[in-house]
Amino acid sequence: MSNIILKLTHAPSEMEDREMPRHAGPLFRGSGDIDYLCGNCGFAIAEHMGAKQHFMLNHASCAACGATNEFPPDLCS
Repeated sequence: MSNIILKLTHAPSEMEDREMPRHAGPLFRGSGDIDYLCGNCGFAIAEHMGAKQHFMLNHASCAACGATNEFPPDLCS
């Protein structure tokens, strides 16, 4: 299993006191062997993705910390 740390584009506010929802999970799930992790806290934003699997979004907010992360441009549809 490979882990790729996403580029952080906007850190969460220091004023933000965020508690991760109990049901929080990855935004995307695939059937591959790559996990894309938040560049701030390491939470899995996309897990088990294929090497050439594309994302519908360029950016995603982390469910755990609220940071905005950027997916690799070559994998965005």
